Amino acid sequence: MMNYQVEYIPHPQYGNQLLPLLINVRKNELPEPSAALWGWSLWLSNRFNTVKGRLRDLCVFYEYVDRHYPRFFEDAAECKIIKRRQVNDLATFLLLNFQYDIEDGIQVSPSTFNRRIDSIKLFLQYHYSRYIEKISDIERADALSREVARINAHLGKKKYSSAEVENQTQSAEPLTEEQVNLIRDIVRPSENDFINDVNPFRPSLQRRNACLVMLLCELGCRASELMLIRHNGEDLKLTTNPTVVIKTQRTNDSEHRGRRDGASHKTLGRELPISQGLAELLIDYIEEDRPKLRKPFNGKLTPYLFVSEKDGGPMTTDGLEYVLDSLYRKIPSLKDAVHPHQFRVTRGGELRDSIDTEYDGSNSPMKKAGDMQDTLTTWGGWSSTSSMPKRYTNSLLQKRIREYLAKKEAA
Repeated sequence: MMNYQVEYIPHPQYGNQLLPLLINVRKNELPEPSAALWGWSLWLSNRFNTVKGRLRDLCVFYEYVDRHYPRFFEDAAECKIIKRRQVNDLATFLLLNFQYDIEDGIQVSPSTFNRRIDSIKLFLQYHYSRYIEKISDIERADALSREVARINAHLGKKKYSSAEVENQTQSAEPLTEEQVNLIRDIVRPSENDFINDVNPFRPSLQRRNACLVMLLCELGCRASELMLIRHNGEDLKLTTNPTVVIKTQRTNDSEHRGRRDGASHKTLGRELPISQGLAELLIDYIEEDRPKLRKPFNGKLTPYLFVSEKDGGPMTTDGLEYVLDSLYRKIPSLKDAVHPHQFRVTRGGELRDSIDTEYDGSNSPMKKAGDMQDTLTTWGGWSSTSSMPKRYTNSLLQKRIREYLAKKEAA
């Protein structure tokens, strides 16, 4: 339960129109005056629903300040700007869905998270400006304004991409078995005794790109998680029973990358198996191709598995999407089929189907349901109470319903 909420007070000077105010319900009082001043400013220039939504987002920020940064308002009055580490913590906090117990870790939708970030950016700009405008030293005031702009830019980079928002607001269709097999055939690297005429990539990139696509197929991980895999014995265990370890990204890590696709605020660590054939392909890429691609980036060699040909640094999700877009250069029918998220949906359906098959004939539906949730949330990197497994396997369930109804009609 949050300590802050928005209440509506009739304003007599404006025909008793409702004025939204942020209230500390635990203490039954108005909080620090910036909330009321900012709300008033918004009310004069925006639609009522917009003001209401912004102030609800601000309730989450005040909740964060109470719990994690109680000196925020004192520091702001002294023109001490919030630090990047605190912004990272704030972004994680903004993901929480306060309709549930915080301990459950249930997250809001990507569109809600993005709106919260936009609201907090507007408030930070407004709040710090109240104090910066009072500084007579123009150079110091300009420096502080630039610092606020940098912090807001850093917070803005935490937002979900438009593709991620669309993927979670619209149900993505899984790839068919024929599409997956076709993609496997396209990315198969040429060898001394085999030339793959439909592979659109240069020989120096064929193994790297095949590893990218096949890991998406077999792991079903997020595109950003794939970019965060490191080349070491902890992330890659290419032994008799090969696995890939997907780790939670720590922002204070000395090797933390500043590129946008860090996804550190939503990745839960897990270890997932891969096929022996893919493990051997990875070894060939690591031993023969990766050393030729890697060169100093920002003064040092990247520890990440997948290397950008452009600058020798770590690949980004934009680079991965370019690789997938290139698949249909020679196969136009794949244009609407290939997207990183679809591999994830496809793998989720395959996993659920295999679990159902294992439990055929079981008389313990409760055990089955519990195992299903635990397995799928672990695989997907979600919290244990997440509803995402249902979303990701929705297409499979609809298919089974159609098959069941077709059998009933035929009987």
